[in-house]
Amino acid sequence: MPSTPREELDHRIGALQRHLLTQQVDAALISQNIDLFYFTGSMQSGTLLVPAGGRPVYAVRRVVERARFRQLPDLLRGAAGRAPRRIGLEHDVLPVAVRDRLGAVFEDAAWVDVSAAIRTIRAVKSPYELDRQRAAGGLSALMLEAAVGSLREGITELDLAGRIEAAARRAGHQGLVHMRGWNQEMFYGQVSGGDAGALQSFPDIPLAGAGPSAASPTGAGWRRIVAGEPVIFDYVAALDGYLCDQTRTLVIGAMPEKFARAHDAAVAILTDVQSAIRPGVTPQDLYRRAVARAEAFGYADQFMGRGALRARYVGHGVGLELDEWPVLAEGWTQPLEPGHVFCVEPKIVFPGEGAVGIEDMFAVTPDGAERLTRPAQRLFAV
Repeated sequence: MPSTPREELDHRIGALQRHLLTQQVDAALISQNIDLFYFTGSMQSGTLLVPAGGRPVYAVRRVVERARFRQLPDLLRGAAGRAPRRIGLEHDVLPVAVRDRLGAVFEDAAWVDVSAAIRTIRAVKSPYELDRQRAAGGLSALMLEAAVGSLREGITELDLAGRIEAAARRAGHQGLVHMRGWNQEMFYGQVSGGDAGALQSFPDIPLAGAGPSAASPTGAGWRRIVAGEPVIFDYVAALDGYLCDQTRTLVIGAMPEKFARAHDAAVAILTDVQSAIRPGVTPQDLYRRAVARAEAFGYADQFMGRGALRARYVGHGVGLELDEWPVLAEGWTQPLEPGHVFCVEPKIVFPGEGAVGIEDMFAVTPDGAERLTRPAQRLFAV
């Protein structure tokens, strides 16, 4: 049985079908796991066939893949009532090899990219989804409590991470943190101290940590945590599919004034952006507001990283995936609307020394924003 209420699934399918009709697309073939879960409440290996009009068909693979693809034209013809001429695919995530195999069985069809429509639909969360993300926010708070309770001088990042992740797993954390972007991977998140907290790596994030080896160069590593250094706690709670992204800065004792001032600035940037969230404001507006505040505090060159790997955003959509829409960055000019959920994560980086930052997740409401993360917006000293 689907884990998602039937009326919720019907609403989502209806939104996609309205887009298909507007774009004169006869049908969409959905194959990516998270899109399948979003539209069906299940995550079986297969393809969801959504005609522009009519009842969708979820074709679950039970035999060899070649046979599965050969059956799709007949299944889609039956669902749509005729042979489709324009078919939508998730071009942002679909492997070329899969597209080519589809092309071989739909010989006369024209292919259309519907990934933007899917991401736009998914960006606006329903009341049901917001409840799931509030629950993930509770798990996120529990993970921070585990971090604060386990932090001690001399502990390795990996040991601390294991304690946090064990507590999260016992509370129902699903383990997987899904990302849509090509070659973007995440395992729970990161906890990194001192200079390791300022490291960047292949993911499109401002801070990545050292990781345990070159084969996994993100997150916690073998470094031992020292009193007085900033410790970045940037973890993702994942519960029943839905995510909550949160960052806090921790320290054993007190940080040097340099880091303390920067952390105060990060909190001020976060709360200033938070005060401006409302329907009609654009993600670009919020990004520019954050950058202007960082410049005013004197951190223009250290805001969200440094150099070529600097993150050119200050927040991103969060839902079933960690890199959803909208993105708080230049060029994102579609106004916010109620139901949009995104994080705001101002971080200030001192290469070779450390980093400080804070991150909360917000849902746009009719008159402002609801903070879905729960902990106080402050430094956590132990």
